[in-house]
Amino acid sequence: MKRGNQQHEIVAAAAAEVGLVDGAPARRVKLLPIGTIEMRDGRGPYLLRDRAHAEQVVAATRKWLGGADFNWDYNHQILQAGSEAPASGWTRKEELTVEEDGIYATVDWTEAATARIVAKEYRYISPLFAAKRGTGEVLYLKNSALTNVGAIDLPGLIAAGLSGEDDDMSYALIAAALGLAASATEQECVAAASTLKAKADATPATSAIAIAAGLAGDASVEDIAASVSTLKAAQVDPAKFVPVEQVAAVNSRLATLEGERAEREVAAAIEGGKLVPALKDWGLNLFKTNEQGWRDFIGAAPVVVAAGAALGGNGQGGGNADTLTAEEVAACAALGMSQEAFLAEKKAQTGAAA
Repeated sequence: MKRGNQQHEIVAAAAAEVGLVDGAPARRVKLLPIGTIEMRDGRGPYLLRDRAHAEQVVAATRKWLGGADFNWDYNHQILQAGSEAPASGWTRKEELTVEEDGIYATVDWTEAATARIVAKEYRYISPLFAAKRGTGEVLYLKNSALTNVGAIDLPGLIAAGLSGEDDDMSYALIAAALGLAASATEQECVAAASTLKAKADATPATSAIAIAAGLAGDASVEDIAASVSTLKAAQVDPAKFVPVEQVAAVNSRLATLEGERAEREVAAAIEGGKLVPALKDWGLNLFKTNEQGWRDFIGAAPVVVAAGAALGGNGQGGGNADTLTAEEVAACAALGMSQEAFLAEKKAQTGAAA
């Protein structure tokens, strides 16, 4: 992927063979020589003018690294977007130093890299650096790699196919983060980023409304509007539904009215002589639980006490809860009730009245 108006480029050069010291890879290696760096394919030349310039390059490299160590990999896999790039070694940024003939690094090789260098599976180092367009001046080092492409001379050669624009790696990562292919153009990246920004800008204003409407927080404005319209259409019709409190109040009022009606009906039956006062509660209960049964009973019941007459007591001017009067005995016969059951009802009512 190319960007316009680039001021510098990335160059990977095979510089030197990694030597062995006492059977182990040398830890102190030269990354770049001071002077002109010639490339096998004719590009360049690239320039590390003098020691002062080399010191500037090391300072810029340390700044670019930030808090990280200088990385070594294999065959510049860091340039291959989406692929693994295992480290072959690490150099602390303070161990990037300048000597009279160039820039050096002290490398902590990994165990795997040590074994591969000793086995001559990898023999050369290839630093990756940024260079200024036009002048070829080296700006800073990005990393270095173990490679099998040998140097023709020192200073060495360009690693074929590994040069590119300064921000190629960064743009590949940006494209991947945006869900695009590594080959996406600058315009495609900008368009994707603009779409994401528009969604992000809209989210704070609509997410709460979307969630309240039963949608995901990132729902579109159109989906939110449709959901709200549906909810509005489904609002409760007050003509079809009554609040629970009102229903309870109506039920209470109906119960009161039913009780009053039962009292009137039973009182009329007692007044008409079809029910003795001792059976008032029984009559009320029958009316409330089975109004038709009550009416059938009253319709068929004979007059057991003359209308308006008072029931006699025990012949001594008062009622006795332990005995039945003659009228009550007659009522038992008319109602088909045993005298014992009638007497029990009478005692219960007498006790309640007391």
